[in-house]
Amino acid sequence: MQIDRADMKLMIEAGYSGLMRGIDTDLKPIFDAIAEWMPQYAAGPIGQALLLMTRGEFAEADRRLTEIIGSALQGRDEARAVLAMCKTLQNEHEQARQLAEQLQGTGGYAEGFADALVNGGDEMAPPPAGGGAETGAKPQAPVALVSGDHS
Repeated sequence: MQIDRADMKLMIEAGYSGLMRGIDTDLKPIFDAIAEWMPQYAAGPIGQALLLMTRGEFAEADRRLTEIIGSALQGRDEARAVLAMCKTLQNEHEQARQLAEQLQGTGGYAEGFADALVNGGDEMAPPPAGGGAETGAKPQAPVALVSGDHS
């Protein structure tokens, strides 16, 4: 099955939006499809790890995110930021801080998210050039997982 990039972005947005809103539907098939159809990106596996976190399965989410970080997938910085969140939820604040420090200077959403999470920053990083700045709209973070090279 062929699916274009715009449709994949919509699928990613739907999956992450469902997670953020606490939608009670099983979102695993969405993230499984993303992982299968866009195997070079970490968006699907990160979504799968976030699902584990919503179920309280932090150790398994931690393991999967660590695996993503050690892979060649695009989106490893985002995985590192989500792992910082996972560590924070497990009260492993020093490890979360170290992960956030590893993102310093990388720019983009992952650095801003991790900084806000660990250091209590009040703003996320600005969108990349051309990412909606012309209209003042900010693209959702999941879109950033498939736009550009986020290693």
